[in-house]
Amino acid sequence: MALVKLLLAHLILCSVYGYWGKATSISNDDSEIEAQLKILNKPAVKTFVTKDGETIDCVPIHKQPAFDHPLLKDHKIQLEPNLPPFEKDTPPPNAKSVNFGLREPCPVGTVPIPRVTKEDLIRARSIPKMPSISTRGQTNYNQHVVSLRDNQVENIKYGAGARMTVYNLTVAPDQFSSHNIWLETGPIEHISMIAASWQVNQQLNGDRISRLFTYWTGDGHHNGCYNVLCPGFVQIDREVTTNYPFYDTSVIGGKQYELLLRVEQDLYTANWWLIVNDDPPVKVGYWPKELFAYLRNGSLHAAWGGIGMEGSDGYCPPMGSGRFPDSDSDYTHAAYFRNMYWLYRFSARLQPSKKIREYVDKSNVYGLTNHGNVRKMGYTLGYGGQGGYCRAQ
Repeated sequence: MALVKLLLAHLILCSVYGYWGKATSISNDDSEIEAQLKILNKPAVKTFVTKDGETIDCVPIHKQPAFDHPLLKDHKIQLEPNLPPFEKDTPPPNAKSVNFGLREPCPVGTVPIPRVTKEDLIRARSIPKMPSISTRGQTNYNQHVVSLRDNQVENIKYGAGARMTVYNLTVAPDQFSSHNIWLETGPIEHISMIAASWQVNQQLNGDRISRLFTYWTGDGHHNGCYNVLCPGFVQIDREVTTNYPFYDTSVIGGKQYELLLRVEQDLYTANWWLIVNDDPPVKVGYWPKELFAYLRNGSLHAAWGGIGMEGSDGYCPPMGSGRFPDSDSDYTHAAYFRNMYWLYRFSARLQPSKKIREYVDKSNVYGLTNHGNVRKMGYTLGYGGQGGYCRAQ
């Protein structure tokens, strides 16, 4: 029944607003784009421009674009998550958390919604859908994937997270470099997926800055989108948005900046919360359970890894730090995920199980090294590479 309602809502969205997430089959019709812009750009209580030139509208929290989704017509907004306590850890000596709190917060009762332009929508339509870890990127518009996937399906996963290093990468306009935590379940044709972490994606953001990103689909990519380019994600924090820029990034062989990112399902409402950092934790917002056909009661799969989007010339961008992972104990060269976990219902955050599948794309431009449980680092995964010619022969 939930799937039928979701499909009906998808048909409504397609007929009224156009299809938000799929780029290649829709023309850049001005009237259609103007209709979408009207939905996404709500009247603001306050507007300001960030130091990187982004326009932010402070919109009343109950009038944000999320609630234009037909499945959220009767949704009751949730201001605080109900999640198990999160234990802090001690970072490596040369690592510190990325900086949030560098923007002006919106007034109480409002939330920051990045202003969307016609150019933003046109660019976003050229971005392919996020590959499922089930298909491993092999049929997804030349997106090259490395990943570690937990396949212990007898234990439902109510969240996943990790600490990961963030780097500044040089990426061509028609490429992107994405560094992901995935949660997904369901058959491929109706898969429900949440992906989040950091990207360099000029097609999405209009710049080459390393930024936070999110992606969701409730029904096999027939709905959903990146960030807030369609109704769905409910913004709660008054400053940190789903495309927040990272002004400080790691240096190979030097200081490391880590992002702690968690996607966890509320113990009572079943909404999926996005939380970053832990001192203090920033509760960015959530994806309501109503959006998903198959993520309403946990997820069968969790995964960690990266994606390199091949450019028109057949070359892939750097991933991670731009260095291949190695087996030594110096974690300042290749990018890593550490303290990787999945959330057990009402209980502990557990390390990836023994039922894991490691996947490395055959392009030979990226690598992955599973370090396992490392003292003072937790479960650690090294990944990435310099990129290069990656087109399949």
